[in-house]
Amino acid sequence: MSIYQQHQQTFADELSRARSAREQFAATLVARYGLEAAEAMRRDARWMKEIFPGRSQLPQLSREICVATKKLQILDRMVRMVRRKICTADCWFRESPGAVSVLDSAGLTWRIVHEKSADGRLPVCGALWLLKLLRRTEHATPGEEQTWERPATGPVPCRLSEKWRQLLQHRRRRLTLLLHTAVMREEDVRWQYRL
Repeated sequence: MSIYQQHQQTFADELSRARSAREQFAATLVARYGLEAAEAMRRDARWMKEIFPGRSQLPQLSREICVATKKLQILDRMVRMVRRKICTADCWFRESPGAVSVLDSAGLTWRIVHEKSADGRLPVCGALWLLKLLRRTEHATPGEEQTWERPATGPVPCRLSEKWRQLLQHRRRRLTLLLHTAVMREEDVRWQYRL
């Protein structure tokens, strides 16, 4: 059983309770205010005049709605906290392709990683290869221009802000921890594209 599956099993009841509490509260909002208003409250409680046009008790209603929205936000946060317990750094890594990505900064693409894997599984030797490559390609210090070697276009200079540099380092540490854990446990890393 993978670490992720162990976490899923361990926190399944807690996640179920948190989701159930959120769904029950959302159902009471729908019963009290209607589906459209409940959906708007999920998104944002700042525009209540648009949701309840022409109501005379809007100040009292908006107070009620603000309290309900805050409770809904708290319940959403509880679900996210349980999900974070399941998706820890040693068993989960997610990265969207974009201007700042760990693989891109290391001169890789998911296509290259895919070539090293079989059926969505990166074997231990592939994880070691990726781990070594990540350790070799450290980032530039703040303010320095960094050159990234991209397979399709060649070297590309890039200047990262401090915020993006820290985010990239955080992602790199997470990916490194995941790969290191897989190598130490001698397990394949399962991965997939998500659209």
